[in-house]
Amino acid sequence: MRRSAPDFPIRLTLSVFLALAGFLTAPASAQEDAGAPLAEEHRVWLEEEVVWIITETEREVFLGLASFEEREFFIEAFWQRRDPVPATKENEFRVEHYERLDYANRYLGRDAPRPGWRTDRGKYWIILGEPRTRESFDGLNEVVSAELWIYQGDTRLGLPPRFNLLFFKKEDIGEYELYHPWADGPDALVRRGELLRNRQHHAVDILETVSMDLARASLVVDLTDPSADFLRATNTIAPVLDTVRPSMSVDRNFVDITESPQKRVDLDEIEGFLRYGDRVTAEYSFRFVRSEADFSVFFGPRNTPFLNYTVKLAPENFSLERDEDAGEYVTTLDIELELRHPEGALLAMHRNSPMIRLTESEQQAASGQPFAYRDNLPVLPGDYEVSVVVRNRATSQYTVVSQPLRVPASGGGRPALADLMLAYRSEPGSEFRDGPQFGTYQFGATVFEPALGGSFAASDTLSVVAQAVNADPGFTTRIRILSDELDEAAPRRIEERSAEAGRLMAPPVEEFLLREVGAGRYRVVADLLDGAGEIVATREAPLTVSPRSDMARPGFIIRRSFATHVPGLLALALGEQFLAHGRVDDAVIAFREATANPDLPMARWKLASALLFSRNADEALELLLPIEADHPNEIEVAEGVGFAYYIRQECGEALPRLEHAMTLRAPDPSLLNALGDCHQQTGDGDRARDLFRRSLEMNPTQEGVRARLAELGDPR
Repeated sequence: MRRSAPDFPIRLTLSVFLALAGFLTAPASAQEDAGAPLAEEHRVWLEEEVVWIITETEREVFLGLASFEEREFFIEAFWQRRDPVPATKENEFRVEHYERLDYANRYLGRDAPRPGWRTDRGKYWIILGEPRTRESFDGLNEVVSAELWIYQGDTRLGLPPRFNLLFFKKEDIGEYELYHPWADGPDALVRRGELLRNRQHHAVDILETVSMDLARASLVVDLTDPSADFLRATNTIAPVLDTVRPSMSVDRNFVDITESPQKRVDLDEIEGFLRYGDRVTAEYSFRFVRSEADFSVFFGPRNTPFLNYTVKLAPENFSLERDEDAGEYVTTLDIELELRHPEGALLAMHRNSPMIRLTESEQQAASGQPFAYRDNLPVLPGDYEVSVVVRNRATSQYTVVSQPLRVPASGGGRPALADLMLAYRSEPGSEFRDGPQFGTYQFGATVFEPALGGSFAASDTLSVVAQAVNADPGFTTRIRILSDELDEAAPRRIEERSAEAGRLMAPPVEEFLLREVGAGRYRVVADLLDGAGEIVATREAPLTVSPRSDMARPGFIIRRSFATHVPGLLALALGEQFLAHGRVDDAVIAFREATANPDLPMARWKLASALLFSRNADEALELLLPIEADHPNEIEVAEGVGFAYYIRQECGEALPRLEHAMTLRAPDPSLLNALGDCHQQTGDGDRARDLFRRSLEMNPTQEGVRARLAELGDPR
């Protein structure tokens, strides 16, 4: 339990005590740009094995990693990003890459004083693989030793459809180097080329007598370049002796060829790591996948705002693993939602770990269709940054979605509208047949399937749900579909419906056949009108109708809902949020309500936590001592009893509980300081010094701790 310890006069002044305890944590140190030193195997991998195919972003991230383990996970993900057929066990790209590397080292460095991978031929063999044709010019009187490689290029990687690379030995000495039509010029390919300086067309004439392909390669890289077309058409250079010039595009060609390995790589995983890597453990760090999400706020029991959210994954980004013994496809998802203050403070967290098991037929039915996870939870009014992390244990892939969120207040009896829901399907619900019919995207007995981003096919039926809160009898809702054409002075009304505002748990639902609306971009506007026909609240949402006959809808959906029908559970959840917001009195009221349900023992220790913020140790002990034996390893029980006794200055009772709490979670300064104080009071100065030192290491700004250490004979 992380709290500010109360003020009481036992050898401590108020200022010293406040410095000793509370939400005191060490300021986060900035991560150094340079990561951990490279292990030799990682240096070889980076500087020799993948040097020609790794992107600059990947290189920077790899060097910045802080541990050997992270780099191992990075390397594994590096190859998976490039796997052309992930469904097979063998990574064909990785296998071919190491075959190319081996060939370069075995055969292309024989005439060079360095390994084959470092030579020009080795570099491009590794990048491009074996050429379609490879011609050698060696031992000829007219030209120096040269090799001409011709490739069929993959235009998806920015390569010309057909291109050549020419390697030659300058002055017939040394190793093969990449020929550059401008930097070297055709005369460099001809023996005694010095005699032909500034007479380039003579050199091309000589090359033509040896090979037209060689003559062409002396001027162009891209064989679809107009210069190459002219040479093919005329089969001669002679008519343009005075205008022969290398192609102006060769520099761009070389850049495209060198960068082609980077264009086959989707760097979403790296971008995900840079943005969200601190949200997952190392094995997930480089397995980020993109997703779509929707966050909407509707009102539940007691007009409580509920955040409803859905996360949708494309079929290629969601997989299960085969359980051969059971003949099923399985995985476990770890879902984590965080609500933070816009300045960063964590205000609420919600976790769930659903296990998925599909039969062979269920897997086949869902195969090739998107997957969606849906859930909801109560949220206090306010402004937040909301984020959801979804981790798939079967593949170690994860996704993160986040956005700003404004949760409106619903108190004071002021009429309002919740977020509009645009749904493509509705069906009978089954979650809470024995309790209030309110759940995730569910009103009454109907569950709705929301369309992310308001995107629909022309064949869909649009269901618009407009939930009104604090609406008096006689209020109505008006739903309009308006044209969203920006060049119109006034939006054109396409459809309009009106209905009674209805009850909170039974809002009106208006359906529209979109084939009658037609393809285009629209706005759905909902107005809440009072009995006099005056607008008292308005909401709107974008609507896009595609001319396509269908959309990629989730074929497999996991839906979870907050159990509003369980007595006290809503109060318990809101109490935790009140406490996180610093509204201790409101938290106490909510937790007291939750304790009325004997099946919620956690309500007792949550209430005790709130009471301890107000230094009410006696009532906290009345709540915790009866359940201590049944929950000995619950951190909030052990720590709560220990802090309550500490407040009462009963260190003999506090010490064993606080020491036990140290074994249940990593201690923070408040726990370390309370323990240190108790050990000092009971005469164990050595233990007190050790605890105070640890606390000071976590937060060096605690001057009170420094004073206490000085009192114990520690100069720090």
